[in-house]
Amino acid sequence: MTPKTHTRLAWFWALTLLGCVVLAGWMITHGVRFDTRVTALLPDTHQSARVQQANAQLGSQFQDRFVLMVKSDDLPGSVKALAERLEQSPAVERLQWRPGDFDTGDPVALLGPARYRLLDEDLRKKIDAGDYQAIEQRALRQLFMPDGLDQHPIRDPYGLLDRWLAGTMALPFRTDSNLITLTHEGSRYAVLIGTLEGNPFSQSTQSTLHQAINSVTAAHPDMTLLRSGMIFHAYEGAQQARQEISTFGLGALIGLLLILWLVFRSPKTMATLMVPLLAGGLFALAATLLVFGRLHLLTIAFGTSLIGIAIDYAIHMQCARAALGQRFALRPMLPGLALGLFSSVLAFAAQALTPMPGLRQMAFFAATGLIGAWLTVVLWLPRVTLKTTPSAAAAADRLWSLFCAFKGRLTVAWALVGVVLALSIIGVRLHTNDSLQLLTTSSSPLLKDEQQVQSILGRDTGSRYLLLSAATPEQWQARAEMLEPLLKRLVKNGHLGGYELLTDHVPSSAHQDDNLERTRTLYDKTLASLYGQAGLPSSLIQKAQARLVNPPHLTLEAWLESPLGQSDRRLWLGHSDTEAGVAGVIPLKGALDDAGLAALERAARHAPYLSYEDRVARIATVLGELRRTIAGWVGGAFVVLAALLALRYRRRTWRVMAPAAGGVLITLAVLALAGTPVNLFHQLALLLVIGLGLDAGIFMAEHRARHAWLAITLSSASSLLAFGLLAFSATPVLHHIGLTSLIGLLSVWLLVPLVQPHTLDLPETPH
Repeated sequence: MTPKTHTRLAWFWALTLLGCVVLAGWMITHGVRFDTRVTALLPDTHQSARVQQANAQLGSQFQDRFVLMVKSDDLPGSVKALAERLEQSPAVERLQWRPGDFDTGDPVALLGPARYRLLDEDLRKKIDAGDYQAIEQRALRQLFMPDGLDQHPIRDPYGLLDRWLAGTMALPFRTDSNLITLTHEGSRYAVLIGTLEGNPFSQSTQSTLHQAINSVTAAHPDMTLLRSGMIFHAYEGAQQARQEISTFGLGALIGLLLILWLVFRSPKTMATLMVPLLAGGLFALAATLLVFGRLHLLTIAFGTSLIGIAIDYAIHMQCARAALGQRFALRPMLPGLALGLFSSVLAFAAQALTPMPGLRQMAFFAATGLIGAWLTVVLWLPRVTLKTTPSAAAAADRLWSLFCAFKGRLTVAWALVGVVLALSIIGVRLHTNDSLQLLTTSSSPLLKDEQQVQSILGRDTGSRYLLLSAATPEQWQARAEMLEPLLKRLVKNGHLGGYELLTDHVPSSAHQDDNLERTRTLYDKTLASLYGQAGLPSSLIQKAQARLVNPPHLTLEAWLESPLGQSDRRLWLGHSDTEAGVAGVIPLKGALDDAGLAALERAARHAPYLSYEDRVARIATVLGELRRTIAGWVGGAFVVLAALLALRYRRRTWRVMAPAAGGVLITLAVLALAGTPVNLFHQLALLLVIGLGLDAGIFMAEHRARHAWLAITLSSASSLLAFGLLAFSATPVLHHIGLTSLIGLLSVWLLVPLVQPHTLDLPETPH
């Protein structure tokens, strides 16, 4: 490259970075979305349209709503203060906390005409057993002291409507002091249900709601608050990510600056090391915003790790310049710099191949940041004049004498022994864990709140359910009723905690017809006696029985469109644009043991219209598949890189590859000995270890000089600061990446001098 061409490229790169500043600034000021969703890290599970619809529908209430349960010495005063503050908050569209806030419509208008077809289970059993006396005595008491919705001698002498509502629509709630309350384990709670105005992952919505709640809890220290809803989990995840971005990023930067100052003692040299880092970060930010349109906060947290890699190239060049002075030339440095960039970007490219949007974004950010830093080093740094730095030369001599001057080296035979030992430990002791808890960012108190609220209300987030299909709604109801005996048996035997069945509220037409026959039998057997004891004229009997001639059925459509059926709408999927027929879901609640799971899976195998779905288990399965796939990529990457590097290094290829390969094996062996299960994110971090290990091996093979070992040491120190600090992250994803990187990068650094040949006699650096 001629000096003129080099100058043109340097100016072109400067203009590119200026464009990045304009683009990133414009996108940020015009409302670019900063994503806080942990679900963005989840892969596409490639499930059917029905399953995807069911997942979205079951999770919609958890995502768009929130529940607060309040316990306080002054419950009315505390709840009123909290409700008023929330109703004023722009984050809340609607708040339900008083009896009048819940619109149940007119049950008599909806259910009254069909009441003769709606019998609760207890009444059906009594009629089938011929236990008419108990039914008659209860009806007689209610005729004399009517307290139901529509207790009338002709329309409903047996109080069928009230019995149905009490048996199928029973709720734990009570009205007390104009509040909605319930009692759990001796404590009285008031319940507030809010509907969000905005997206639960919106930072403004999160902070606004959080501030509103905190302002009231601070003013009422006796208040105990239980929280449930996606927005609380999203807020904690976002807060944690922001805190870790500032903590780890700042900590790594301060530590790196301190180390570099001790070596170079030159503000100008320090500045040249920071410029590529800033340029790479700017290029990565603009490119990521342009490609993805949004930025995940975990991407920024992970991007702080670029401090450890992006500065690599600058360190290698400036160590050589500081030590060699006038003897420095760019051309001999280019092969090592180019191979180092290629190996690192290849490691991130493998991460970008995963079908996980969040990880693809993190990998893209890292790769583009490295490319931007590399271009800055090659195009700008040689144009900055630097003097020889005695402190850098002295540091190179000292590090060489401490770590590289010994005569012992790792031979091929001993390397093979180490490989066999590590593989034996890994094969015997290494375990895996693909649990979805790897992605959990919520604190233990919030998770405890969530579990308690879901348990008290008898609802959950619908992670496990049965998906039931049919040709028509009537056939669906019939199939659901055929399934109910199995579900009841599992609950009775303790294999299943509970379930929600739409046909408990809307029986099939055949079931309603059977109930009508029971009602007619009840009237024939006892109505005359009931009227006689109540002192009613026998002429009313015919009028009452006339209502049983052809009463209407209660239909699914009417029920779901009514206020009473609002909570059941999430259970009905209806017709689909992509699949024939209709479908609905049966959420499973509470515990499900192995026997219960086996029974449900067996039922699904024998019924093609039924499937058991577990969203958590499904995602764990996908994570496991990705983990195994990435393990194959790691092996494939080693083979491809070894073949490519062999074209240049020939018989020395194993020495170039050994630090990276050894770092991977040592890391896995240490994790195995520690009993730490390996997951997908450990393996993603191993890709980073491979990239950095290859960097070190390549630079040592390319530049047999003491400044190369100084640069490798400084690069390793910066990487250990950037990645190693992530080991202390409370975010499981970053913690696993950090822990793996800490072990792997330290192993790489220690292996580099061990695998160098005996004949390596590095020349003295000038002082």
